Amino acid sequence: MKRAKLKISTYVIDDALLADAAENTISIPCESDTEFCMQLDGWDENTSIPATLDNKPVLLYRQYYDKKKHHWIMRIV
Repeated sequence: MKRAKLKISTYVIDDALLADAAENTISIPCESDTEFCMQLDGWDENTSIPATLDNKPVLLYRQYYDKKKHHWIMRIV
């Protein structure tokens, strides 16, 4: 995993963790912005979320919440 800069709307997440290319996921730590993580909790797995990942446009889909690490795991499209 490597650090990546993720921007969703006005939220900038500087400590997101990008998985290897085969997994095509990004992990968003909830400690960095609890308000944003609460918003993610309200979305479903079928809602696309436009974002920029290292300044490139992507769509994200909520995959699951990792309770151990307190991170949201998002699928990148």
